[in-house]
Amino acid sequence: MIYIIYYIVFQILLFIILLIISKIKDKRLHQDHGEIVPPGFEPTNEVTIDPVSHEKRRVYFNPKTGDRYYKVEK
Repeated sequence: MIYIIYYIVFQILLFIILLIISKIKDKRLHQDHGEIVPPGFEPTNEVTIDPVSHEKRRVYFNPKTGDRYYKVEK
């Protein structure tokens, strides 16, 4: 019975550790997509509207690196 409790506690701790690591490693949280497009990015025809903030964003693409940039449009 004690091994089952240890197993459950271990699984919970492992889950919490993986959540913390994913928050640190997720690059999307640290990207500042704003109104100034960095050099090397080309505009595309993609336009999205954020359903929460209702901001219109145009997608820019860097063909050298494959990165995408989302510019907030007014």
